[in-house]
Amino acid sequence: MAGRTSMTIAALVAMLAAATARSLHEPDRPAARPATVTPAQPAAPASAGRPLGVREAVLDNGFRVLVVEDRRVPRVAARLWYRFGSMQEPNGEHGSAHFLEHVIHQGTTTVGTTDFEAERPILAEIHQTEQQLLAQTNAQRNALRERRVFYDDTELPSTPEIEALRRKLYELEDRDSQFRDFWAEFNWYRRYGTIGYVDPVPASTEQEYLKIDIDLPKENLELFFRLEADRMVNAVLRGWESQRFTVLEQILNGLSRPEIAFNNALDGATAQVHPVFIPDGGHPRDFAFYNRAAMLRMYDEYFVPNNATLVLVGDITLEAARPLAEQYFGRVPRGPEAPARLDMEGEPVPRGTIRLDWAEPLDPRVVVRYRIPGVGHPDRPIFDTIAAIMRGHSGVVQGRLTRQAAPAASVDADFRVIHTYRFGSPGAINFTVLGSRDEDLPALERAVLDSITDLRDGRVADATLARAHKALRLEWEQIRLDRARLALELGQFAIMDRWETLEAYMKVRQSASVTDVQRVAREYFTPGNLVVATARSAPPGTAQARRPETNP
Repeated sequence: MAGRTSMTIAALVAMLAAATARSLHEPDRPAARPATVTPAQPAAPASAGRPLGVREAVLDNGFRVLVVEDRRVPRVAARLWYRFGSMQEPNGEHGSAHFLEHVIHQGTTTVGTTDFEAERPILAEIHQTEQQLLAQTNAQRNALRERRVFYDDTELPSTPEIEALRRKLYELEDRDSQFRDFWAEFNWYRRYGTIGYVDPVPASTEQEYLKIDIDLPKENLELFFRLEADRMVNAVLRGWESQRFTVLEQILNGLSRPEIAFNNALDGATAQVHPVFIPDGGHPRDFAFYNRAAMLRMYDEYFVPNNATLVLVGDITLEAARPLAEQYFGRVPRGPEAPARLDMEGEPVPRGTIRLDWAEPLDPRVVVRYRIPGVGHPDRPIFDTIAAIMRGHSGVVQGRLTRQAAPAASVDADFRVIHTYRFGSPGAINFTVLGSRDEDLPALERAVLDSITDLRDGRVADATLARAHKALRLEWEQIRLDRARLALELGQFAIMDRWETLEAYMKVRQSASVTDVQRVAREYFTPGNLVVATARSAPPGTAQARRPETNP
C-alpha cells in the first residue's frame, strides 16, 4: 500500500507512548481510576434476516463501545461520536462547532509537533494576544455593529486596533509553524491503511453530533485508540488563522451555489427559534468573532469520555476491543455531564402556512414541507414510509401529475434540513418537484397538495405501498452489509435516541399500513404546519424576466 512503513503498530504505539494523558489548558486534571466494564451478552453475527448482534461495553468513566462483528473483510470501520454539534453554539458564533472539528485535527501535545516545549511560550503569547483582541472587540462593539440590510458577507468588521492585534496573531502563528508536523495524525492513518477519506480532517460536524471516521486493517486498529484518546484530552488548536480562512472559503463556496442559498432561506423560513434549522457551517460574519478561549470551553465541556460513543463494525470482537478501550480511553477522567443547552429547546407550535417565493434565478421548483417529529418519537419511522410512497416515477405524486396531464417533472421526497436528514429534534419532510418552465409551477404545487390529500384520505394503492416496503427493506439490507453505513446508523441512533431502537425503527417503517400512513398524514400534513417554497428561472423583476424571447 502506498506510503505504508515497515514499522509495526506495536512499535509505533510504543514510540508515541511518551504522551501524558494531561490537558494543556487543564494541567491539574486528576488521573482516572481503573476502568471496569458493564457486562455485555454475545449476539449472533449480522446477516440478512438476523438481529445485528450489537455488543456493548461501558467503561467506568462512561465511555461507550459498540461492536458489530463482521468477518467478511479483515478491516474495521471505526466511528467515534461526540454528542456535540451546531445546536450547542452560542449566538454570534454559528459554525464554531464545525470550526472546532478542523482545529482539533492540527495535532496534540504529543503528535503534530517537533518540539512542544519550544511551542509553549509561543502558545502562551498567542493566548495573551487573543485576550487583548477580545477586550478590544468588546470595547468596540458599537463600531463593529452591522447596521446595513444589504452588505458584503466577505467584509469582516474591524478597527485599526483590532487589525494590529490580528497581524500579531498571524506572526505568532507563523513562528509556531516551524515546530509543526503538519497533518501528522492523518498521515499515520494513511501509512497504516485507512481508506475512504482523502481530506486530512476525517470527520464531520452536523447539528447534533461530531464524528471522526476511520477505516483500518484490523491489525492496525490500535492506532485509532491511541490517536483519538490523545485528541480527546490533549488537542492543541494550532494553525487557527489558516484554518479560519480555509473553513470560511468552504462556506462562501457553498453560498455561491444558488441552490444552497435557496435551501438556507427555506430552512430559515421554517422555524422561529430551533437551532436545528440554523446552517451548521455558520454565517460568514461570525468567523470574525471566533476565539480560542470559547473553543477550548466547548472542547472541555463536550470532549469527555462520558459524552462519547465508539462504534466498531468489522473483523473485531468485543473481547478484543474492550482492552484497547480500557488502555487508552479508560485513562481519561470522567468529566461533568455535557451541557444540553439548546438541543432541549422546543420550537413553538406551528400555526399557519408559510410561503417563500425565491427572488433569485434558479431552476423551476416547488418544495412542499411539513415539520415532523424527531427520531425516538413513535411516528418518525412512518415518515420514511411516506417518503418512499411519494417519491420517484412510480410514486403517488408522479401518478397525480400523470392523471392531471401536468407537465413533466422529477419528484423527490426527503428529510434534508441544512444538509442533514435525520435528527433527534423535530425536523422536516420535503416533497420537491423540479419542473422545466416557470409557468408550470402552480400545476406542480397543486399535484403535490392533491397527493397529500390522497394520503390523508387513505388513497394509497396496495401495489404502491408494497413497492415502498420493498425499497425500504432493500435499503436496510444494503446498510447491514456495508460496515461504514451500519456504523453511521448505529452512531446516529446512539446520539439521537438509543442505539437499541435502530432495528425496531427499521421494522416499523417497512411494515407501516395504509391506516398508519393516513393517521400520520392527518395529524401532521395540515395547513398550519405547511411551508411552500417556489423558485423560478426568471423571477419577476429580474433581468431574466425582462429578457425578450427569441424566435426559433
